[in-house]
Amino acid sequence: MNPMRFSMVLSACGLAVSCGIAAAQPDLYICEYKFQAAQMSAVRIDGVNPRTLFSMLPAQWLPIGATFNASNGRFYWLDAAGTSKILSANADGSAPATVANLNGFGRGASLDAAGRIFFSVDTTLYRVNANGTGLTSLFTGSVANTMGLPRVDATNGHVYIGTDGKIFRMNLDGSDRKTLFTGGSTVRAIGLDIGAGYLYWADSDTITDFIGRIKLDGTDFKILINNVPGSGSSSGLIEVLADPASGSLFVADDFRNDIRRYPLAGGGFTTPWTSTDDRSPSGMVLSTGEPTQALLDCNGNGVSDTVEIAAGAADCDNNGILDSCQVDPCKPRVLLVDNGSDAAESQGRAIGVPSQWQVFQPFDVPAGGWDVMEIAIDGYMVEFADQSGLRVRLYPDDGTGLRPNESVMLGEASLSFLFNTREVNWVYAPMEVSLPAGRFWARVEAKKPNQVGASMNHGLTGLPSLSRGSSGSFITSAHSVALRIITTPGCPADFDGSGFVDTDDFDAFVHAFELGGDDADFDGSGFVDTDDFDAFVHAFIAGC
Repeated sequence: MNPMRFSMVLSACGLAVSCGIAAAQPDLYICEYKFQAAQMSAVRIDGVNPRTLFSMLPAQWLPIGATFNASNGRFYWLDAAGTSKILSANADGSAPATVANLNGFGRGASLDAAGRIFFSVDTTLYRVNANGTGLTSLFTGSVANTMGLPRVDATNGHVYIGTDGKIFRMNLDGSDRKTLFTGGSTVRAIGLDIGAGYLYWADSDTITDFIGRIKLDGTDFKILINNVPGSGSSSGLIEVLADPASGSLFVADDFRNDIRRYPLAGGGFTTPWTSTDDRSPSGMVLSTGEPTQALLDCNGNGVSDTVEIAAGAADCDNNGILDSCQVDPCKPRVLLVDNGSDAAESQGRAIGVPSQWQVFQPFDVPAGGWDVMEIAIDGYMVEFADQSGLRVRLYPDDGTGLRPNESVMLGEASLSFLFNTREVNWVYAPMEVSLPAGRFWARVEAKKPNQVGASMNHGLTGLPSLSRGSSGSFITSAHSVALRIITTPGCPADFDGSGFVDTDDFDAFVHAFELGGDDADFDGSGFVDTDDFDAFVHAFIAGC
């Protein structure tokens, strides 16, 4: 068990007479929109005791995102009907108040430990005090209509927001902004499980309809819940709430008009709430308030990662997570072929549906040949169906310089694009093959070409590409496509340069570490400390 999660369990048990006594289940509070008839509802998280808490004024019929301050028993929510505003009321609807009037379309509400409200309007993330004073702009995105609902991590003093197809983390004053992920389409809402090291989000657009999950360092992207069908039309995913205490992930869909409860790891679901009378869920919060998060402490030493990085611990990729907790951060790569990626251009080369398109990219290997270790492509998914994804196969030229010899496959890799249509998102996959001098061809295709569809970005340099559809005829393009062929430098754990990794490397590093010289600055931080030792041990265990 994660040490942070274990300590949280022990602390929770300490509050009860016995750990064998089950804790009372909280309620899930739900704001539901309906023209001139919105309301706040509630249900226990296991679906027991569904009920209406209070009705909203007819003019306040479009609540989008809600939060609850358990210490004072008040709701705070955004209403976007007409002129947006932040509203507040007691749990029974009494003592209603307008916290702030806003210009633009407002979304979301999340509280920090001081009770300040975080929300977005159009392309800007804001913070305001619960009494309406201190309105502060924290961050502005660049792509209209893509900023979603924010999520505050009060324990660590961070707020997370999705916009422009990216996920950002920043301090509560907007400073020290980190870009965690650039592969989304429209990130509508965010859920957090800091103790387990994961971030969840609802990605909902005409090309996306899923709940995604990444590690807090932005790696290990996974479509946890695939909401297809829905690709090609707007998605109903509107809110996601991760509750580490119950191990639950709540997903609100305003097309299905329900809220589903999944395990945090994904899998089967229950449906604790279904809206009736033509209402739809548009926000949810627990009766205990914002979910309590663990300390962001990836190495479990009791010191926040943010504090350690500020003190000089290595964070080469500037993602707010210690390098010593990551696998191959800032991995060195030698690009043998780099066509670049013209992500700013809206038109690329179709892959898969509707005509089972394949894309062919030629490249030339010079005298001496290449030892290829990886291949990379860039583009975006459109129809991701069963997530079978794409593959790249390498072929030699057929001798004409104009076509591949597809009877001889030299290498194959499985991979898949991400979803941001505006950003460069190279996706890498292992492909180990030795190529002599000559011309070769990379063929990119969908594994299920009649179900999966994607667009491969044009390259900025390189030879012209070809396409082939179900007709079997080749179509010539004036553009290359976004392809990289990669080798890697020597293994960093080969400390003594012998060509392989063994105990001699460990002994050599320990000797250099004891001397404290520049040779032991393994993580490149500029000085020698225990982070260098941890980084070397990590590399040594991983081998190459």
